Amino acid sequence: MWQEIIVAVIVALAAVSLLWRYLPANWRQRAARLHPALAPVAKGSSCGGCSACEGDSCAPKKS
Repeated sequence: MWQEIIVAVIVALAAVSLLWRYLPANWRQRAARLHPALAPVAKGSSCGGCSACEGDSCAPKKS
């Protein structure tokens, strides 16, 4: 019984985490108004704020 409850909690947390990662940026900005830790802002980046590229591929090209 306890194992099923623990697994259900872990799966629920994973689903919430997945949904939060793919929320539109304006919804995350609204959440930041409620509490800044809910939507940390990437400093110095003009990218959309996703963590998909994990590097310089999204960074603007320097000329």
